[in-house]
Amino acid sequence: MRREASLWLKQAEGDLKKAENDPVTGDWDGAAFRSQQAAEKALKALLPHYGKVARGHNLIELGRLVEEELGISTAEVATDLRELTVHYVISRYPNAANALPYELYDESKARDLVERAKRVLDWARRNLR
Repeated sequence: MRREASLWLKQAEGDLKKAENDPVTGDWDGAAFRSQQAAEKALKALLPHYGKVARGHNLIELGRLVEEELGISTAEVATDLRELTVHYVISRYPNAANALPYELYDESKARDLVERAKRVLDWARRNLR
């Protein structure tokens, strides 16, 4: 694995670990943001592994780039990418969804997003081999 890809993957794993810990402390919006970040960085690990550049935060666009540039299908995680991508913004900014981020999330939603991020990370690991 290329060094840059390895760095992105390690950071994705670190973000996922933090996201997994957030529900323990009731940090639901934190879990949402870190789940999105884990998925984003997992996707961004794939691109440099195959010599491509990754930019942006939109998981749908990054997935499209993975498909177009690398020929790797994202069908297995497409629903997860669609669900996670919006949390880059709405989990952090009170004007993004017309509500305070900490009021938008609960334990169930936080745990669902963490599971989605896990699936994306597992999928990315399989495609890095």
